[in-house]
This record gives sequence, structure tokens and C-alpha cells, in this order.
Amino acid sequence: MNNKLQFKILKQKWNARVWEITLNWIKLTTPVFMPVWTKATVKWLILDLLKDSKYIWKFPEIKLILANTFHLYLRPGDKLIKKAWWLHKFENRDWLILTDSWWFQVFSLWLGKKNEEFAKFDREIKIKLTEEWVKFNSPYDGSQHFFSPENVVDIQCNLWSDIMMVLDVCSPAGSDKKTIQSHLQTTHRWATRAFLHFKSKYNKSRWVLFPIVQWWIYKDLRSDSINFLSQFARDGIAVGWVSVGEWKKSIREIVEFTWPKLPINKPRYLMWVGTPQDILHAVENGFDMFDCVLPTRLGRHGIAFSDQWNLKLDNAKYKADFKPLDKNCWCFTCQHFSKAYIHHLVKENEMLGWILLSLHNISYLHSMLENWKKKFLK
Repeated sequence: MNNKLQFKILKQKWNARVWEITLNWIKLTTPVFMPVWTKATVKWLILDLLKDSKYIWKFPEIKLILANTFHLYLRPGDKLIKKAWWLHKFENRDWLILTDSWWFQVFSLWLGKKNEEFAKFDREIKIKLTEEWVKFNSPYDGSQHFFSPENVVDIQCNLWSDIMMVLDVCSPAGSDKKTIQSHLQTTHRWATRAFLHFKSKYNKSRWVLFPIVQWWIYKDLRSDSINFLSQFARDGIAVGWVSVGEWKKSIREIVEFTWPKLPINKPRYLMWVGTPQDILHAVENGFDMFDCVLPTRLGRHGIAFSDQWNLKLDNAKYKADFKPLDKNCWCFTCQHFSKAYIHHLVKENEMLGWILLSLHNISYLHSMLENWKKKFLK
């Protein structure tokens, strides 16, 4: 059987590389940052802002985004989205969609984290992890749900994702090694079940499925996980972060340790990476795909990426600064608005300020990687 995701090298030098991905008749080059389309939208941004050269200047359209399976399953529901002719039609999306694994969201609930998605709900979240499934109650209405390796695949198929992630176990920070080893073995068994379940669908569908390597700061467990999961990396492989709240130094050590052990001729997707510095570090260490909510989350907190440092636009020093956010950025925000104007919007809690900053931050990462590829291919 031929692979559905074609991955062709354009140039490789040392650890870094530029490859061409072809999937479902759509081509794009890596490295690529995927904006997070959590609930079939980027908060406060309409789709055309990320596909029109007026807003992202001369750079190619963003052809790969990420949607959140967990949230879309709960609301409006994968079966409703299927009735709407799947996620692409539902959100009027022409290009590729990757849907992420469920476990990270369940894991957050397990730790009792009140993120902004569920801030208005005050419910006790109960989680039960077994060999067969993970059971939890919805933070929205308290209803009970079960996720298994098989139904996670089925629900993502209902969404009609182009690239899907397996259900894995993300060990909480501070877990002892014995617990992490247990989670590792569970994830390996779940991955086997997921790919066996997906096997019959592979040639009848547009979808591909990635395994996910986790396992915190333990390098021996990372190696064991890579060795086992690489057998399923037919079309690509994902690497999860060390864990929530780990130090940047630890994360970068794991990136540098992990990349040489991954399959060399498959896309490598490093999950939850969103700062310019971390992305470029990972690019230099052979990774191809990235995603994170950070660009838009920072935008909603009045913060902008720049070539010098992050700019906190509520700072009084920007009140009379009539220069753009970044002199080297040509996004819509930087072409038309000054730091002073955006400072005013942020201080007045005007939504337009957060929209312009979110657009800038996504465009900044996109243009950063497009410029990097242009120089690299010379």
C-alpha cells in the first residue's frame, strides 16, 4: 500500500531540513506553524484574515491548521459536524486540518486546571483511567463520557480530519518513574489498538494517523517509546512536551535528545511549541510541524512578538510610540497601525486591539518560517 502522505526532501543541511508534504492533493513546505483553531475558529479572527495576502502580505497562504477534537466532540458534537459535511465544510476551510489528541485536555481537567475555556463553569471534574478507556464528566454540563483508542479514531473520522492523533496518556509533572512507566505501557497498548482499528479505514479514506511520543524527562523512557511507536509512523510521528510547567532548559534537552532517534523520512510534529525562539531551536534540530495557542493567547493579553523581545502593549512607554510593532513585519497590523494606537485599544479593553495582536502574532511566526525557508533554500 502506498502512503497517503508524501514527504519529499527539498534540502537538508546538518540537522535542519525543508521538505514538501503532499496530502489529499494539497502541497505545502515544512517547517510550518499551525494556528490553533480550537473550536473550528481562531478566537476573534475570521478565516479570510489568514488566507488573504492583504493581511499576511506576500507570504503563501496558511495551508495547515489545528482543531481540538475534545472541544468539538463536546460542542457541537462530531455527529452534527458529520451531518454538516464534515469539518472542512462546517468552517469553510479549503486546506488541511490536523486534529489533536484528547488526552492533554482530559489531563488538564484531571489536575483541576481552570483554563479560560471552562472559566465560567464551576464543576468538580472526575477522571477515571483504566486499561480500556478514560472516563470523565463534561466541564460544560456534567455529563459522563468515555474515550478509548478506537472511538477517538472514529470521532476524528467523523470530523473528517486530514491528520489525526492517537489517544495517549500524558503523565502529570511530578509523577514518579514507576507511574510514568505504567502510563508508557498503556499508551503503547492503546497505540496498537488504535492503528489496528484504523487499518481497515486507511485505504478507504483521506485520513492519516500519527502516534505520539511522551514520557517526561526520562531519556530511557523516551527512547523506549520512540522505538515502539516508530513502527506506526507510516505517515508521521508527533512528540509531546516534557510536561506542563517544565523549564525551557529541560524541554530543549529533550528536543535535542529526541530528534536523532525519530524516523528520518517522516514528518516530525513537535506539539505545543509557540515561541519564536523555541520553534527555531526545534527547526535546527530536525522538526517540521508546530502548534500552540500562545500567539493568540498572548494577543488577548496585549502582548506582541517582535524581533527584539515580546512587547507588552499596556506599558505606558508605548502611549506615544507611533512606530509599528515590528519594523521587519509586513502583516496587516504592522502596515496600518502604530504601537500607540494598539496601546490605546488594549488600555480601553477594545476587542480590536486583541484581534490585531493575534493576527500579528500568527503572521509573525508564519513569516518567520517562510523567510527561514527562503534563506535555507538559497
